[in-house]
Amino acid sequence: MSKQTMLVNAASYHECRIAVVEDSKLEELYVERASTQSHVGNIYLGKVTNVEAAIQAAFIDFSTGRNGFLHISDLHPRYFPGEDENTAERVGKKTPRRDRPPIQQALHKGQEIMVQVLKDGIGTKGPTLTSYISIPGRYLVMMPNMQNMGVSRRVEDEEKRREMRQVLDSLDTPEGFGFILRTAGLGRSKTELKRDLAYLMRLWKDMQARRKKSGNKPMELYAESDLLTRTIRDVLNKDITRIIVDDISALKRISRFLRVIAPRSGPELVYYDHATPIFHAFGIESQIAAIRSPRVPLPSGGGLVIEQTEALVAIDVNSGKSRASLDAESTAYNTNMEAV
Repeated sequence: MSKQTMLVNAASYHECRIAVVEDSKLEELYVERASTQSHVGNIYLGKVTNVEAAIQAAFIDFSTGRNGFLHISDLHPRYFPGEDENTAERVGKKTPRRDRPPIQQALHKGQEIMVQVLKDGIGTKGPTLTSYISIPGRYLVMMPNMQNMGVSRRVEDEEKRREMRQVLDSLDTPEGFGFILRTAGLGRSKTELKRDLAYLMRLWKDMQARRKKSGNKPMELYAESDLLTRTIRDVLNKDITRIIVDDISALKRISRFLRVIAPRSGPELVYYDHATPIFHAFGIESQIAAIRSPRVPLPSGGGLVIEQTEALVAIDVNSGKSRASLDAESTAYNTNMEAV
């Protein structure tokens, strides 16, 4: 089994960078700048400010100073006429658009609603919201007001999906919640999954307690983790055997989080304390520069030229100096295969 190392460059106040490296080769890169504040994944108690029948959408004040956009297709059935807080929907069986009532019959101005940010606002457009709430854990995703359990769509192998469903069926899950087993949950013990379930339930109870104290005012109920915690939660797997960190504060945060999500099977934690920046020391900066270059060399001597325009991204495949094949058609085919 391949062994990977996670490098955490958190010494800069301006940004946090995390690289996953295998055999000195950069496999994954995650970057978050301190100036770029994202609300994606955050959950809020909001209030309907306007309902627009013409576009079948509502605008929601959710305490960030900018109203969000909620389309009828992202409205949970518990807000439909005649339904209540106990109305649930099956995991993976979203109510079709044709079976949904007009939004003006489901929502009204001033109504309280719990929403989650799907997409940050761009330009003059506000954030895109949903009332289908999902709270990610290390191995499970919890969805209030949903029924049944499912398996991550990333798992395409039917045999593995059956194994994962059997694991889910063995859990004693609370009523009124749906769950999806993430790919990281495959092969985990029942004890590990129960620990993750208990963690998610604590988050939900904390959200409910904050909601009761809100006084019906829009407020934040849950904030998605920053890049450091989010990457450890979502990316860390059995292949990553070491995490090397260049900031002592970040190291302590990772250590605390690992004690919660992987108290027995966590990777080795190493503090990097050298004059040479961590990404330079491990040869990552040069690989990042190559990623950002519009020209990508191919082994045979050809290359890719990638140009981004306002309407599209153009990728030109050139055979260049490649002369390994006997004819032009074979050269073009081999170059295209390398590009893929």
